[in-house]
Amino acid sequence: MEVGEDPGEALRRAVSALYAGEPAGFVARRREWVARLRSAGLREVAKEVGGLRRPSVAAAAVNAVVRADHEVVDQLEALGARMRVAQSALDAAGLTALRGERDQLLTAWVEAAREHAPEGLTAPVEAEVRDTAIAALADPAASEVVTSGSLTRALHYSGFGEVDVADAVVRTSTGVVLTRIEGGRGAQEDDGEVDETEVHGDDGEVDETEVHGEEPDVASATGAAAAADAERVAALERELDEAEKDVAAARAARKVAAADDEAAEKQVAVSTAQVEQAERLLAQARAHLDSATEERTRTVVTLSEADEELRDTRERRDAARAVLEEAEDA
Repeated sequence: MEVGEDPGEALRRAVSALYAGEPAGFVARRREWVARLRSAGLREVAKEVGGLRRPSVAAAAVNAVVRADHEVVDQLEALGARMRVAQSALDAAGLTALRGERDQLLTAWVEAAREHAPEGLTAPVEAEVRDTAIAALADPAASEVVTSGSLTRALHYSGFGEVDVADAVVRTSTGVVLTRIEGGRGAQEDDGEVDETEVHGDDGEVDETEVHGEEPDVASATGAAAAADAERVAALERELDEAEKDVAAARAARKVAAADDEAAEKQVAVSTAQVEQAERLLAQARAHLDSATEERTRTVVTLSEADEELRDTRERRDAARAVLEEAEDA
């Protein structure tokens, strides 16, 4: 790195190098780049780089896929554009037709992350990698962030609205998303190694006046404070990494719970439909019962009248028989 280098290009090169490696070595690489930038007189850039956030394991895996120039990245952008057009047009049939292609893409995306990730991926991390792709398919802002190569955390799409991309990618002080060098996949990356002659003197010792631009005693105190700050930042980042793992596990558990809830909701819908059908049948049966009861009432009356008529006719018959018998006796 040369004194007088364009600050914007220096920042882009630093970001490109920092996010090309594994998360575990991020803090050390960042510290080297801060020293490198300070030695070149780019103190503001060094300050910006010093504040860059270490990527989560899932984010590092996504960055690796992007930086590998994997074909699945272009496929993600193309399919996302088509899905968003169908969504904006409320084209349910079009979205349904794209579902198979979407599922194949997500499978290929996770396989590519598994292949290129700087470290092994657990099931919860793979779930976060998949969620990130789903978010990129749904939201153009998320797509830009995911394909930048400098993602800092996984993304999640709730199913409606915009994706929250706050603090999910490296941006300039003006808010511009920083992509890889020259803004394209496949560009040559800076390897991130610091030229010892830039930060150290010919004898290999650190020249504090070059790195910090201060007198040795002041630089020593400043260096100790910087080391303490760096250690504190490293500890906080380890804590953040653990918290992100907990979030990934919780998110995976939530997915299971959501699947169970969806299954239960479907069962409730089926049971509700069955109850509604039973209620309709019950109402019909009650109507039949009321009709049958009314008919029974009529038949009871008719039967009573018939019984009375039968008694009357029997009495008339008996009377006629008695008259006949008396006539015969006479």
